Amino acid sequence: MKGTSTFFQSVASFVIVYCFLTLDTRTVLSPFVNNPFTQIKELLQHILQPRLERCIIQEPESFMTTPEIIVSRGYPLEIHHVVTNDGYILELHRIPFGRRDTRFENGTLRRKPVFLLHGMMATDHFWLFSSSNNSLAYILADHGFDVWLGNTRGNMYSRKHISLDPNTDKEFWNYSWDEMGQYDVPSSIDYVLNVTRQEKLAAYFGYSLGCSVFFMSATQYPRINDQVEVMIGLGPTVSVAHLNNFFRFLAPFVKPYQFLQQWLGIGEVHRNDGFLHQMTRLIGETSHFGAVIGRHVLFQIFGYSEIYNENDVFRLAGHYPAGGSANSMAHLLQNYNSGESFLHFDHGLDGNMERYGTIHPPEYNLTRVTAPVYLVHADNDPFATVEDVSWLMARLGNLKGTLRVNSSSFSHGDFIWSPQLAELVHLPVIDLLPSPFVYQQDYI
Repeated sequence: MKGTSTFFQSVASFVIVYCFLTLDTRTVLSPFVNNPFTQIKELLQHILQPRLERCIIQEPESFMTTPEIIVSRGYPLEIHHVVTNDGYILELHRIPFGRRDTRFENGTLRRKPVFLLHGMMATDHFWLFSSSNNSLAYILADHGFDVWLGNTRGNMYSRKHISLDPNTDKEFWNYSWDEMGQYDVPSSIDYVLNVTRQEKLAAYFGYSLGCSVFFMSATQYPRINDQVEVMIGLGPTVSVAHLNNFFRFLAPFVKPYQFLQQWLGIGEVHRNDGFLHQMTRLIGETSHFGAVIGRHVLFQIFGYSEIYNENDVFRLAGHYPAGGSANSMAHLLQNYNSGESFLHFDHGLDGNMERYGTIHPPEYNLTRVTAPVYLVHADNDPFATVEDVSWLMARLGNLKGTLRVNSSSFSHGDFIWSPQLAELVHLPVIDLLPSPFVYQQDYI
């Protein structure tokens, strides 16, 4: 697989660069009556419609929402909404018990809640992507846990605010990783504990950025450390000094990117229903050549996988990317440029002085993360490299252990789509968790 042709790598790299500088063409070109992008898309849809309809039959989950997928798999579902302290409305999806279980009614035996948070520009679909016996959310529910799936601000499920309109108010998109750690994580955890009437989560699971924002939150709010029995970090992207995918080539251009972003008024990037993504998805779902291109784009980002299902590209494209802020993308590249460190967002000289009182953004003090932490990492992960994970291990305040995936070819993307995910990651991790049940005699 690593012998991929230069042609495919070049095409994949071009698409990634284009995505990095993506504009919402519907907004930019809306004043024009004859939008050429819309005309091209409509023409291709007309030509490819018969093949597209076959894809809907073959891979229906590509065209379903996360709640629809959960229900279609035979699991119970609840949809909840959390309002953060700065007004963002986050959507949580709850699987209160397993497919063959029932809710405990009027009893003293309660299921402990677990909270799962996805990576950058994604949704909770990452936890549901594989088969039911290979996806962490379903496995946890079937093991007796009360499963809560989080969605960070700006993605397709949490694109809401109490006063700001994401389509017209640029201020809605004025956030980075910092705000997710400062507001999204604590608000979500507090909500889950309040609804379930528990003092602690049995576990917090973070994948990629889902790890980073937990650590950000735990360094700022000591109570977060006391609200989690154990934190499991899968492919943790904290320091990314040794980032080994195509994004490292974009990092030197982060300042021009931010200038372009501000000059053009770009706040939102990588919308799931954006023009480029819709075109890429349409072509990928209707031709073998398009599927090959789509696969190599994913591999340029997530690392090359030796074991995969070609149809996975179709299903993933229906949910990823799911949208987010341009600042979130810039934060990743800033972290790469800053070397072995874990910094707040760099707002520039004046912005830093206003926010932090210093000309440079301060570093997060990871020794303040006192919740018990287990890290799961892989040798072939381009986002969470061995060097960066080692750097993180030396700084966490209460690291209990690490699990090195027993596969030399396991990549960052394999945490999502590997057919061996349960065997290599999920089942070993579940052995680290407390009992899924708790007795509460005073529960009313």
